[in-house]
Amino acid sequence: MNPKAEGPTILESSQVDPLIEGSPEEPDVLTSLEMLSFNLGANEQVDKATDATMRINFGKDENSRDKAFDTLFWSIAAGLKLYDQVKNQRAESKEFKGDFRKACGNRPIEIPGGLGKLSFEVVKHKEPAWWQKVFNFVGGDVGKSLISVLGFPAITYQTIGMLDELLNRLMDSKLEVLFKSLPMRLALSKQARIDFTGGNPRIKTGCLNPGFCILARGRDFQAIANSNANYYPAYGKLAPGNVSETDLVGGRYDDPLKDVTYAVFRVGMKKTKLDPTFNFG
Repeated sequence: MNPKAEGPTILESSQVDPLIEGSPEEPDVLTSLEMLSFNLGANEQVDKATDATMRINFGKDENSRDKAFDTLFWSIAAGLKLYDQVKNQRAESKEFKGDFRKACGNRPIEIPGGLGKLSFEVVKHKEPAWWQKVFNFVGGDVGKSLISVLGFPAITYQTIGMLDELLNRLMDSKLEVLFKSLPMRLALSKQARIDFTGGNPRIKTGCLNPGFCILARGRDFQAIANSNANYYPAYGKLAPGNVSETDLVGGRYDDPLKDVTYAVFRVGMKKTKLDPTFNFG
């Protein structure tokens, strides 16, 4: 989301200008992700047996200036219970909150060279027998949690492939892909962008800044952008810029985003210099 009061609310990643400068002295970036809410479009069918699984992989891009560190990824899997059995209704978007850094043992995501690669997907499915046990929804105590997160820090491409294969085998074949991205190359600093593009303004590399970002389907970008949306963390929702908080709470407005599925994240970033020679010896 655009942090400036003026201009468009939503920026596509190639429109983002990195806030972190980066330098040969501090070329690397530490990143953390926190999901603030997940909104399932109102047109998506949900019953007591309907759940979703979110997958996010984030790590160093192979084109990074860094040659000292292996290409490793932080892989995150989140189980989302889309139906709140206590309230006997669809779960509210604000109930899906997850600190992904905590799921990875409080380790930040390390991006050597500041050039990262991010991919994500969300699939909707009926709850397989193994699903709740694997994600451990507070010991299965219904009503305490509607999201459970597993983190796998600093793993290889091959390990990600093994995790994907395992989940695909366990998952019911009757799943629906809500949205899925191709791997996205993202510069986390000005230095990383220059390193990759050579300063060529015709190369539109995606960038990511600290602050708030929205993951949504490409086809919904214009709907979100045209609404000049504001985000209300208390309700976990995007609302058009011309809608007051009073109308939002009362639901007294025609919502152009009601059928849009999206997740809202808060991103933390810090420049650093990683030490490839460090060990515990």
